[in-house]
Amino acid sequence: MRYQILSVLAAVIASTACADLTSVNRNPNGPTDVEPPSILSNAIQTVVNGVDGPNNDLDIRGGGLWVQYYAEIQYRDEDKYIVRPGVDGGWDFYNRGLEDFQRMIDKGVAAGVPNWEAVGRIMKSYVFSVMTDAMGDIPYSEAFQGRALLTPKYDTQQAIYTALFADLAKASQEIDIDPGAIGFASGDIMYGGDMTEWRKFANSLRLRLAVHLSNVDAATAQSEAQAAVAAGVFASNTDNAQLMYLASAPDQNPIYTNVHVDKRDDYGMSKTFVDSLLSWKDPRLPVFAQLNNDTILANRTYQGLPNGLNDGVGPALFYISRIGAFWRETPAAPLALLTYSEVLFLEAEAAERGWISGSAATLYADAIRASMEQYGIATAAIDAYLAQPRVAYAGGAAGLTQIAYQKWLSLFTQGPEGWTEVRRTGVPALVPGPNAVLPSIPERLPYADNEQVLNRANVDAAVAAQGFKSSTDLTTPLWFTGRQP
Repeated sequence: MRYQILSVLAAVIASTACADLTSVNRNPNGPTDVEPPSILSNAIQTVVNGVDGPNNDLDIRGGGLWVQYYAEIQYRDEDKYIVRPGVDGGWDFYNRGLEDFQRMIDKGVAAGVPNWEAVGRIMKSYVFSVMTDAMGDIPYSEAFQGRALLTPKYDTQQAIYTALFADLAKASQEIDIDPGAIGFASGDIMYGGDMTEWRKFANSLRLRLAVHLSNVDAATAQSEAQAAVAAGVFASNTDNAQLMYLASAPDQNPIYTNVHVDKRDDYGMSKTFVDSLLSWKDPRLPVFAQLNNDTILANRTYQGLPNGLNDGVGPALFYISRIGAFWRETPAAPLALLTYSEVLFLEAEAAERGWISGSAATLYADAIRASMEQYGIATAAIDAYLAQPRVAYAGGAAGLTQIAYQKWLSLFTQGPEGWTEVRRTGVPALVPGPNAVLPSIPERLPYADNEQVLNRANVDAAVAAQGFKSSTDLTTPLWFTGRQP
């Protein structure tokens, strides 16, 4: 009997010990399931850090570099269009942002909270638009199925655009701006829970994507642009979709962090961009760039580095201006996903093409003014700039070129969108550096290296469908440009 009691007691102790171990191994500060307001903040910062700034392949080491906003002052491979292994065009957004936004959509649907669902759809649409514009066809309809589907098919860029238009329209319509509606009383580090602003962002993004298709599907571009404007787009700089970083770590802007925390000095200003600003007497130059450090000759000025040079070639580095103190020396500086200035440029182009009502000339001038006001440029300086004969709007084909050029200037620090616009419009006509390995700027970023191993059949199918030479082909234009073979 004694042994039976001991056996039962041992079993109870063992059972309790197992339960305790399970409890001990569960992190009470690491919840496995949270509501969308607890998801959104980190997801937004992940996206902004991954699209703008130095530690990604989309802006300073990719699109922004290739449209010659910046130049690499050391380790100049990408400046010569040599893409090193590991560059993935933002592929890691699949598990560093997109998964969170899909979770927000699902939770919004399940809980019957349309605002959670809508914000998830808007941010998901933004990220997918950046990714497809960088790489072309990518997994979309079969993404986020986890172990149930480890080899998702690649959807065409055209199909992805169609889906994004539908999602943005749905998000705009389902947003509930009633003061009592459930939304984001906390966690919204971009708009502070203001659902009216999220609606404007949805419509403004829809307008951007519509204009992207001007060369390949003008009918869709026109109808989507009209619908977006009618639904209500950004109306002032206070609407800008941007992240205001904090002065304290770890939430400082990534350009500041790269220099002052990581102690890096890899990027300077491109000669192309600085010379353009100087030539046009652009008052944003002291914002976009810093004076160089030519203290030897006491001749501090603004000077960019030619793109596409070999390491060690070119002017001494103290001659080269660095990215403006507005970002490089200011930890709390904002970085934008989409601005009022860009919306005005989009509306100006749509008006010039006859898609929407309004004066293209007025919208164009207002776009330049909004960009400059965004950086605190004085009204007198803006007026003087707009009064220059070559800045004054000409209309027609020349007007479209002016819009494209001024938009290129205004998209500084938004490298992926600047790159998209240059590929779409051909403005400005950029010349590769002397040691570039391609005859023109890259048309796309390669697919992730892991895809070649884990999803090879679908990669090969996408490559063939788009007429690429290989999965790492950088020279074949994407569908949205209207120049794909």
